[in-house]
Amino acid sequence: MNKCIVSIFFLVLTSCTSNQYFRTHITDIPCELNDATACDTANLEINKHDDYTLGFIEIADNGQFHDERQVSSLIKLLQNESKPQYVTIYVHGWHHNASENDRDTKAFKDNLKETKLRNPNFKIIGIYVGWQGETISLPFLRWLTFWDRKSVSYEIGQDALLRFFLQTESIVKAKSDNKLLTIGHSLGGSVVFNALQSVFLERLTQIPKEKMVGFGDLVVLVNPAFEAIRFASFREFSQKYSEKNVVNQNPLLIIASSESDTMIKDDFPMATAFGAVFDLHRFLSSPLDFFSAWDLDTIAVGHFSPYITHRLETNNYSLSTNYSCPSNNILLNDSQSKMQLHHLKNSTTLNPYWVMQIDKKIMPNHGFMKQKDFWCFLDLTLKGL
Repeated sequence: MNKCIVSIFFLVLTSCTSNQYFRTHITDIPCELNDATACDTANLEINKHDDYTLGFIEIADNGQFHDERQVSSLIKLLQNESKPQYVTIYVHGWHHNASENDRDTKAFKDNLKETKLRNPNFKIIGIYVGWQGETISLPFLRWLTFWDRKSVSYEIGQDALLRFFLQTESIVKAKSDNKLLTIGHSLGGSVVFNALQSVFLERLTQIPKEKMVGFGDLVVLVNPAFEAIRFASFREFSQKYSEKNVVNQNPLLIIASSESDTMIKDDFPMATAFGAVFDLHRFLSSPLDFFSAWDLDTIAVGHFSPYITHRLETNNYSLSTNYSCPSNNILLNDSQSKMQLHHLKNSTTLNPYWVMQIDKKIMPNHGFMKQKDFWCFLDLTLKGL
């Protein structure tokens, strides 16, 4: 028996990937992506045919950047751009990294191409935030990395990444015409929330007379893999402040979860249950006693029904091939609209922090990159619902 345990442990150790980074060829001039040029290790890429630019930054498990020059090159790129910018920051989740062959890397490039088609008047710039979402390459054993990678996702949002976020925002939003969209997927949603929670809370207490301020234009956590308990105090605090007389308020943070995402809806609670058993705070009294402490500790935030504030539905349509988003695409509670957004009364009307359930026809599973209806919704949200 002991020999079997030792053998399994040896296999896990020998199959672990090193805490490496992939974008090692670092320059201030983007590598031009074409049939004759490979940009597999470039920190900056430009696709002139599809008219977008992509930059990579990579974070080690200790929360520091692998190479600060990646950050410097991206900052220079943003500073030197004179045209109106549409900047999308994307933080990937479990089992992904910044390699050229990673599925999320490829999908993000496709998305930037489509973003340009939907927003032809903007300079499209993507920022791919890579971290070590994959540590074991062997099938089956790689699933055992969930608890370790989940723990890392709680840590790497601090310090270096937060400073980069704030620096990027200060440059991009120096011009009011620019757009800044930040997206975290799965455990990447945990990274983004961990990084920006303090920013949201600080700015929440400094409400101007007419509008609350978040980070950039919009932060979206898609099928995020973190427990409802991590959102509890933030939700309570935001409810109190959003009761003030604020008008014309667009959402600042959207936690968007597919109703049919079995990975987060079903598998996540089972995985987190192991750790929750040993959490002492579950057995102590708290102001959250009107909710089940066990549920708060195990259910992902987007599937904790008392926190769900909105639902996005579709009326069985598909977008045209040119990816245009008609202005009447979303009309609240209008049966003739192509998508419907319902407020579920679990928050005050003007609370800009949404926990949104997504119709399975719009987002059928854990992935979201290819769901054009959802991207259309984000575009419309940036323009103002």
